[in-house]
Amino acid sequence: MIEALKNTVVAELEKIVGGKFVSTNQADLYIYSYDLTPAESNWPDVVVLPQNLEELREIVALANREKVPVTPYIAGGNVGGLTIPLEGGIIIDLKRMNRIIEVNDTDMYALVEPGVTFGQLKAYLDNNHPTLRYTYAFSPPSTGIASNAIVQGLDNLSFRYGAASAWVCGLEALLATGEVVKIGSGAASKTWQAIAPFPELDGLFLGWQGTTGIVTKTAVNLWPKHAYETAVTLMPMDLEGAYAIFQAIIRTRIPDDLIGTSFQLNKVGEAAYTHLKAPIYPAPPVDPKDPEFVITAEITGNTQKELDAKVEALAEAVKEKCGDHKYLGPDTMPSTTAAFPMQALGVLSSGGGLMWVGTYGPMSTWLETVKRGCELQDKYNIARTCYTRMMNEGHFAGLRWMLPYDKEDPELVQIIKDLCNEQLDLVLETGYIPYKTPVWAVRKLEERVGPDWIKLHRRVKEMMDPNNIMNPGRWGKPG
Repeated sequence: MIEALKNTVVAELEKIVGGKFVSTNQADLYIYSYDLTPAESNWPDVVVLPQNLEELREIVALANREKVPVTPYIAGGNVGGLTIPLEGGIIIDLKRMNRIIEVNDTDMYALVEPGVTFGQLKAYLDNNHPTLRYTYAFSPPSTGIASNAIVQGLDNLSFRYGAASAWVCGLEALLATGEVVKIGSGAASKTWQAIAPFPELDGLFLGWQGTTGIVTKTAVNLWPKHAYETAVTLMPMDLEGAYAIFQAIIRTRIPDDLIGTSFQLNKVGEAAYTHLKAPIYPAPPVDPKDPEFVITAEITGNTQKELDAKVEALAEAVKEKCGDHKYLGPDTMPSTTAAFPMQALGVLSSGGGLMWVGTYGPMSTWLETVKRGCELQDKYNIARTCYTRMMNEGHFAGLRWMLPYDKEDPELVQIIKDLCNEQLDLVLETGYIPYKTPVWAVRKLEERVGPDWIKLHRRVKEMMDPNNIMNPGRWGKPG
């Protein structure tokens, strides 16, 4: 930003929110210049923390008038570099806009501001609405409810309900041009129970990474919390067995969540929990007696009798359809859902880095994709760290290879980058689409979608953000 313009903008921001909530201090700006991934760092010119919609509206009006880029920010834990300001400008940190506006017990939804976190909502529900539950990502309690939904994250109830964006039942958004719009039933009534039967304009914001506007209120579904819960684990000896077990369980429609991880990733996790450096490179020796995969099905019931019947039915389905495969289990263990949201699993003890190629794709190519992705890890002498979740009762799968690493090890950083580039090419070939899509993957994805898709995408971006100030350089329009 030109210095004279920067001084003008900073002075105006201080008038809007007060000097205490505006900073150009390098120590403050540094926090917003990077994330856990190897994405190239870039610094904002100024950070501002509004407390309410009126302040936020004035900030965006100023930015639009002066054509200064703005990047909305909550916790920066997206593992995709999505809030690194590619073109500098203003970071709008939304942490102070953190009101839980309403929890409607009858209509089963919560209406929250963008700064409300997983930890905050979970504590509020536990204390005030203990019969209701929300879905939480495999991430720290500081993760934002709204941001996780906007970037279509996967969560601990994804088998039952799909991506986090599927939980959204209403939005309020501030456009770059100053309008504030409500989407869904809340636009015409006092309740926020559904988007339908309105046109589904939430699609102008969900998945767009803040490039079309800033979501200022999010209504999300809540669901009844069952009194009884358990987890069933199975450990197949090969990936073919893992695929067969997943297919058998999917068709039962029994679990609330269905997750699988490489057995080697579990070992990495054990090290991380004890704050040891995660041993992914060079890959530690593999015991041929070890299973290849660990599959966990989270099951709930209204009564112990119902829970026991579900566990028995799931075990019978696996036994009937997977008899030709070798696996350990099934074993029952306490449910892990009570632990959500959680700390960062000791990732920082590995040197502060975390990277993955995260994707959503079809079950029909799951086995091929997982095998080839793990073989690429073998090629780079990195431990197999596949992490997968069955989504929307098996209609698609979430799939990634988790890579905790030391950011101060340049050799390992380059290996991680090279591996992820190859894995991205692989998943695109097999029909898996990157989610929380980092800019380097956006550009590669755009090569596949066709010119008419690109044209529509650009047209939507230009309509919503004519001066291209909203998190520019990502979806909608390249830098």
